[in-house]
Amino acid sequence: MLTPFTHLFISKNRKINFELSLIIRDLVNVPLVSGYYYVNWKLKNASHATGTTERIHIKDHQITWNHPINTIIQLVINKQQVLNDCELKLDIYQKGGKEIGTLSINLSEYAGSGITTERYLLQNCKFNSTIKLSLRMNIKPDSTPNQPTSYPHFQTPPISKRQIFKDIPTVIQERKERNKKVDLPPPILTIRKSQSVMSLPRFCKLQTPCEEPSPIDVVERLFAVRVEPV
Repeated sequence: MLTPFTHLFISKNRKINFELSLIIRDLVNVPLVSGYYYVNWKLKNASHATGTTERIHIKDHQITWNHPINTIIQLVINKQQVLNDCELKLDIYQKGGKEIGTLSINLSEYAGSGITTERYLLQNCKFNSTIKLSLRMNIKPDSTPNQPTSYPHFQTPPISKRQIFKDIPTVIQERKERNKKVDLPPPILTIRKSQSVMSLPRFCKLQTPCEEPSPIDVVERLFAVRVEPV
């Protein structure tokens, strides 16, 4: 990991500036009914590196900030032509100093990928609370007039899926959107009425004798079931 001191000695050709536009949208699934909540955020190698959202009152177990962050961050290309990690750290607090949870994501994974909106499961949290972020990272244009702009070649690290949270309604909606794009009807799984009352573990076992299905597969299969009369 690069320290601020070693960052100064890296060749200019290995550094690339990105314009970061980030919105801290909301926090949901908070099993509390009162209090004000806020987010402290921190970035490395950024022109605007730290900040705090407004303190917002919880309503219906949800806190909505829609807090914008616009800054320039400088990433480094390593010897394998892959962007080094750039950590965004979020600390979520209840007014009074009680920590609700944290989130740490690698912004290098999203460089040049357009507008991305995801919901993330909080870390170090006693609840299954999730925070929603929207972000975009574009290469900062060269400000030198009358000169063609050239950028060094780089690759982004793969996006870590383990932090991204997708609930059942989200899975169903994404499935519908995929079916619309390919213009195909949703897959239909026909079972007899007597089978429809079998337990979920037995149903999964009969349908996948070789390997265990993922939770998303189980949800999609259940919603694709059509019961026929005996």
